[in-house]
Amino acid sequence: MYISTEFLSVEQLALSRLLLENCLVFSAFAHLGTPFIADKFFGLFRDDENQHRGILPFLLFLPFVGGLLFTVIYLIFTPEIKSYFLGESPMIVKYHFLVIPWTLFWIYITVLESYCRNNARIAVPGFIREVYLKLANVLLILMFGLGWLSFDLMLYLIVASYGLAIVFLIIYIKKLGKLYWRFPDTSVLTTGLFKQMLGYGSFTLLGGIGVNLMMFIDRSMIAGEKGLISTGIFIIAANIANIIEIPKKAIAQISIPLLSTALLNNDHKQIRTMNQKSALNQMIAGGVVFLLIWASIDDIFYLIPKGDTYGEGKYVVLFLALVKVFDIATGLNSEIILYSRYFRWATLFIVATAVISFSLNLWLIPIYGFIGAAVATALTTLIYSVVRMTFVWVKFDVLPFTIQSLRVVLIIAVLYAGTFIIPEYTRTIFTAMGMMVLRSFLILVLFSTAIVGFNVSEEITGLFNGLRTRFLK
Repeated sequence: MYISTEFLSVEQLALSRLLLENCLVFSAFAHLGTPFIADKFFGLFRDDENQHRGILPFLLFLPFVGGLLFTVIYLIFTPEIKSYFLGESPMIVKYHFLVIPWTLFWIYITVLESYCRNNARIAVPGFIREVYLKLANVLLILMFGLGWLSFDLMLYLIVASYGLAIVFLIIYIKKLGKLYWRFPDTSVLTTGLFKQMLGYGSFTLLGGIGVNLMMFIDRSMIAGEKGLISTGIFIIAANIANIIEIPKKAIAQISIPLLSTALLNNDHKQIRTMNQKSALNQMIAGGVVFLLIWASIDDIFYLIPKGDTYGEGKYVVLFLALVKVFDIATGLNSEIILYSRYFRWATLFIVATAVISFSLNLWLIPIYGFIGAAVATALTTLIYSVVRMTFVWVKFDVLPFTIQSLRVVLIIAVLYAGTFIIPEYTRTIFTAMGMMVLRSFLILVLFSTAIVGFNVSEEITGLFNGLRTRFLK
């Protein structure tokens, strides 16, 4: 939020993010559904004494085939890609080829993460993704800003940092003693199971494409229709709103193996419990992050470099943040559908929603620019969330909301209303930072007191009581 906006022009920032986000879209089909196959079928191979029956080489081979296929398709359509961006965003044309290695690196990061996840190890892969990659990005931008790197070299090194992440993951798996290279056990990986895995992977592949199109198609369309400056404004605003999703990612990573077992055993009671508890705690975490962001949004844009330009995306933050709070508050609906026998419906919903997203963006971006993209993304996410929640309710008799959810909504509403009491003040660097700290401290104290005082979440209350007992000893 500071280093990137300080040292990169709006166009350079938009370009670097757009290349990454395009690789996320392409990797969604290039990995051929391998991470989902691992999550779904790993239990059939799990056997440390027999080196997990050779599933690791199989998981590495599938995306190799997908990566080759993607590279060929991308090169074939290169003239069309150049033609689309040449008018409004010609800067992309020079660097678009970086999408190929970046996509291939990202494929193997996600596959190796899924292997670690199914070996009950998520902390180090999470650190590599959420800390190392972001820190490497920041350091390389800082080196560019200090004049030590050219912009071209900075981009090449950012891409290379993703390749290095693969090396780190392989070293970590070897340290765990899980780097098994034996040939797949044909007594488990039969022709029938292989076809079943590919069938499942193909459906989830379509779903992955749909999800990434929903998340990132708006950026590419803004770049093609309105140029890189509008794209940069939208990306910074979206990044601020995306902070709200961080708790969901962590809870989903932990929940997937347990949820998959409950679905396998048709344990609706356990599914309901997991969904409602995850939904409640995600709503609490997302709600307080939303309060912290929106209560200080003017100060945030005042403090970041080029804030006058990026501040035009203020209401992009609002639209996206509100719908993200609602989305994470609906719990594990995506995971429930994806890892159940209804997984084909997940793909249907995602593809249909991706079509809606593309259509809304195609309609609204030429008229309203990045605000139109925000409205299109918010509407698409809302539709997708409601459809998933309704489907899980009908098929599993599971709803994410409880009476405690209503209490969280009321607490958020009351605290948000309280932010209007703060008087106007002249912004300087010191007053903006001081008011952010004071406002955030008050929100955190009042929010935490209300959540614990009303015993909204058993898990949070238990954590609070445990910490209190420890410190009072």
